Amino acid sequence: MKSFLSFFILTFLGFSYTSISADFFDQQIMMNDPEITLIQEITLNYVSFNNYQENIRYNNTSYFLTSIKNEAIARFQDGTIPYYRRYDIITHLESFIYDMNQSFLYQKRYEQTGKAIYKENAQGYLSDAKWAYSRLKDTLSKKLSSFGTTG
Repeated sequence: MKSFLSFFILTFLGFSYTSISADFFDQQIMMNDPEITLIQEITLNYVSFNNYQENIRYNNTSYFLTSIKNEAIARFQDGTIPYYRRYDIITHLESFIYDMNQSFLYQKRYEQTGKAIYKENAQGYLSDAKWAYSRLKDTLSKKLSSFGTTG
């Protein structure tokens, strides 16, 4: 009986410690799934170019997206990024990648056809991506400001 009581007290203290040291709802029930799933669903559509510089731009964008997603997920999980900023980050990242996808799509069409309208559309979406990235960077503020910089 004494060992049962000791086990019960230790179990109670263990649960008490868990709820004090971490948000039980976030870690045990939600496991941050909604936000992480949304981040993971943001993808760059695959495009291959004949132009070497466009392939480099595409590969750099893909690497950049992967880096942001990994860092955002890590910071979502460790609680560095508060809830009220998570969906702003997701929205701005989606907007940035949408614009980059459109830019690459139109650049590929330009490469295939040589029609100037496709080149103009690609440049327009690239300009939009610049603004979307600016909003993303602003939302992330000092939390993830090291992306894209060296040193």
